[in-house]
Amino acid sequence: MMKKDSISDHEILTLIHKNIDMKKLKNQNKAITKKRTDELLQKLKEYVKKDDLSISGNAGKGASTIDKQFDFLIVNVDGASKGNPGEAGIGVAVFDKDLNIVQESCEYIGAATNNIAEYKALILGVKLAVGFNAKNTLFKSDSELMVKQIMGEYRVKNIQLKSLYSEVQSLLGKLPEWEIRHVPREENKEADLLANKGVEMSAENR
Repeated sequence: MMKKDSISDHEILTLIHKNIDMKKLKNQNKAITKKRTDELLQKLKEYVKKDDLSISGNAGKGASTIDKQFDFLIVNVDGASKGNPGEAGIGVAVFDKDLNIVQESCEYIGAATNNIAEYKALILGVKLAVGFNAKNTLFKSDSELMVKQIMGEYRVKNIQLKSLYSEVQSLLGKLPEWEIRHVPREENKEADLLANKGVEMSAENR
């Protein structure tokens, strides 16, 4: 398999959306040029104007206010803990059936284990799907433990996880149809970036 030495347009726009230091990134990745980023931003502005959408500069402050029902949503969720337990964050990336980003959210959740963070990320993801009136939702997570517990393949033994598991099941009952799938970490990059951004918010909360 050829090693990836490039960066996609979507990844660049995601980094710009998160207010990442683009000058530093340009020095690290020659594929990121001023001309390329300017062209991407122009295309994005034209797309927003065409579809009469609005861009929020704050991706981590709850659900979107778009009043629209989606036939199908893909919801990638991830939790991160620096120390396990330690400072923890959660991230959720919501996509439509054409893989267009619909919503990005991240939160700092305080001190927690990786497993607790994974569950809290899923809870946020389900709430977003419910808020978008999704008819059919596919949840993706790189936590095999959580996925198998939600599917009933593994028992939930941890007391804290039992409470979160019950909350997830209650929320899932509000969705007409849903599926949860375990995916490799490299297929969950958007949610992983957001979860780590949530961890970084710990400094802002001190």
